[in-house]
Amino acid sequence: MSKIALLGTGRWGEKYLRILYQKGALGIVWTRNPAKYEALQRSYPNSTWTSDIQEVWRASEVTGVVIATPAHTHESLIEQALTAGKDVFCEKPVAFSAARLKELADLAQRQGRILMGGHVLHYHPAIEILQQWLGEGKLGRLLSIHAERMGLGRYPLQEDVLWGLAIHDIGLCLHLLGKPPTTYKAHGQLSADQKLLESVWIHLEWEGGLQGHITASWSFPERRRRLTLIGTEGMVVFSEEGAPSLRFFSHSLLWQNGQTPLRQEGTVQAQPLPSIEPLTAQVEHFLACIQTRSAPRTQVASLLPITALAEKLYQQLMPVSVPSSYFVHPTAVIDEDVEIGEGTRIWHFSHILKGSRIGKNCVLGQNVVVGPYVKVGNNCKIQNNVSLYYGVELEDGVLCGPSCVFTNDKYPRAFIDRRNEFLQTRVRRGATIGANATIMCGVSIGCYAMIGAGAVVLYDVPDHALVVGNPARQIGWVCECGETLTEKEPEQLYYCPRCDIYYERNLRGLQKLSSIPS
Repeated sequence: MSKIALLGTGRWGEKYLRILYQKGALGIVWTRNPAKYEALQRSYPNSTWTSDIQEVWRASEVTGVVIATPAHTHESLIEQALTAGKDVFCEKPVAFSAARLKELADLAQRQGRILMGGHVLHYHPAIEILQQWLGEGKLGRLLSIHAERMGLGRYPLQEDVLWGLAIHDIGLCLHLLGKPPTTYKAHGQLSADQKLLESVWIHLEWEGGLQGHITASWSFPERRRRLTLIGTEGMVVFSEEGAPSLRFFSHSLLWQNGQTPLRQEGTVQAQPLPSIEPLTAQVEHFLACIQTRSAPRTQVASLLPITALAEKLYQQLMPVSVPSSYFVHPTAVIDEDVEIGEGTRIWHFSHILKGSRIGKNCVLGQNVVVGPYVKVGNNCKIQNNVSLYYGVELEDGVLCGPSCVFTNDKYPRAFIDRRNEFLQTRVRRGATIGANATIMCGVSIGCYAMIGAGAVVLYDVPDHALVVGNPARQIGWVCECGETLTEKEPEQLYYCPRCDIYYERNLRGLQKLSSIPS
């Protein structure tokens, strides 16, 4: 049995604590103030508690973590856990943007780790039955879907109602229908302190006329948790108010003469539900995925459409004016869900695709294409006619010379779709890629490496290496300043006359000496 660390012991954390303890899977419990939970510790004897997060990362017996901390801490804790080699289950929301969620999914893939999102209703037996009915066409043609999730919230509010409540029903709509809406519109009301959204009303439309309505509020006198689907051959109501119930109404539409719809009232049938706690089923699924190394039903990559839609709705509700801290030429095109850092300049006819993140003080020349879901660090310079495709990542201070080329498909064919096989290419801090150079996908360009003009790079390039030719071969070493280094024998050191700095070999290439050798 895998040992799981629990991060957070609040209202939801306490629920996961009970389940993990009952399953014999509880390893370490991390909370910032263990003394605050002395009574809880007595309820779970022989459990280990700590306030040192590094103790969790170092624990070799801990193979996975459950994150139930405040939402704003999720992204950082996930990144730390994956880097430490742990499988991760995180309560919703996993991230507040599709771009950040994509980054975390890519990190999990690189680390060979499981990253599962907490959407508990996806594991509810009523939803599984409802999904089966939709697949069988029991409701006929679906006309509308209505969701209510309301009650009195805990004050002061810790997160917006969109991310705290409505995200459940946004996820259910996309899960049941299998596709995002074509149009969407949201209205909201701020809390009394005007800081967070307290209530939202969301309208969704799909192709074919199907409409959806979601109401979520933390300012409502009664607790309501209800999902209603209306079809031409039947209607269904799933309620979580009190004991969960699923009722099928055989009401239908009878088309008279092919034109006039008549309502046909039918019977009401209560569907028996198995006595399964969805939260327990969700944890059991996570533990099973760790054992079998199989992808979770709610793996983070599958939650991208949910997060993307929630992010767009949030932008409607809390509009942010376009900042004047960066410059975009009028001919450039910037898609939705793009982040651009302060001081960055984007010039003529460039296109930044959705989900991309560009750091501070970057310069993008004419006809530059970035994305989708590409990350560019701070202080980068991307010169004319460069395309950074999905899978390419530039760290800080990278220079891409004019018309240099990145690929992302190792075996390209026009008639074969290999988007799921794209390889990642990483250009590390301070590296320079010369004009018209070609970088084969899947390679890593080391820190401060120098790629000569026209070179064709097929393999990883070490830190500070100077490579040229087709295929590229190493002909020397370069300093951080770009000067070619001279070798000092017999010490096997490398010297930059411009900076008066010595370098020595390491496993990744060269590293700067902290002091000048005597």
